[in-house]
Formats: sequence, structure tokens, C-alpha cells
Amino acid sequence: MSVKLHVATVGLVGWLFASVPSEVSAPNAQDFHKLYGEASMERFDVRNGITVTVEYGPDRAACQILIAQRRLLVEVQSLDSPMSSPGVSGVLQELLPPVTRGRQINSDSIQVDGNTLLRTNYENVSIRRICSSPSCVSSSENQDLRTLVGERYVKRRGYELGGTGIPNAAHRAK
Repeated sequence: MSVKLHVATVGLVGWLFASVPSEVSAPNAQDFHKLYGEASMERFDVRNGITVTVEYGPDRAACQILIAQRRLLVEVQSLDSPMSSPGVSGVLQELLPPVTRGRQINSDSIQVDGNTLLRTNYENVSIRRICSSPSCVSSSENQDLRTLVGERYVKRRGYELGGTGIPNAAHRAK
């Protein structure tokens, strides 16, 4: 009987030591790159509450860019609260100055689920801006819900339809 008690005591003591919290950290960005290589998608915090998510194509150029409110990967709430319209305009100006966009081809707006989708096509990119009001581009208020950039450039580069694209620095020089 003493042998069983001794084994049980060692088992209990071993379990106690095994369950003591130790200094274990979650993998960081370098760990993921080391394990899996280059990321196909990244998200950046660019302004207070505004993120830019970039999906890269096979040539590592951005092929889809989403400007949206910061949120968790798994978000229970489905409604976006509006972002700063001047903030979104500023991000678009940083990412795609007019010389990069090319000449504006056309622009229109449609109502979608009580919001306004502003579609602007340029020679090199298309910008789809979803706003709570048709005046978000010129507004100083928080009216932007999300913005998707791309499409025209992707078609010229031969990416699959459904993607969108933005020229990277190497493409701008051409």
C-alpha cells in the first residue's frame, strides 16, 4: 500500500509542478515568417481606429487593399461604426497619390443597404468607398465604413478576376 501512495504522491507533485505557469510566449511575426515564409496578407494600424489590410499577389505587389475600422479577427458585432472621413482620405492619398491612380475614367454612386457605395475608376486603380452618407469624400465627419482599392490594375497585370491591385514602387517607375 505504501508503494501506491508513493506513486500517487509523485504523480500529484509532478502534476503540480507541470501546471505552474511558466514563461511561454506566443509566436511573433518573425517566428511565423521563419516557419511559413512570406505573408500573403498583412494588416497595419495606420490611423487612430483605421487599419489597412493588404493581400499580396504572386509578384509580392499589393493586389487587394482594404481600409477599414480596427476590429478583432472574430468579431461578433457585424455593423461597422463610421471612421474618420478625412482620415480615410489621408490614407488613400498616402497609398495612392493622384499620379499613381492615373486619369479618372468615371465615378458613380449607388445605395446599398442604407449606405452609399462610391465607385471611382482611374486608369490604374478602382476605389470603392462605402459610406453612411453620399458626402463622405468631402465630409469632415465620421462617415466612412470601409474602402476597397484595386481591380483595374489587376486586370492589366493578369491576376485572377475578383482581385484588386495597386502598383508597387517598381511598377510606378515604368
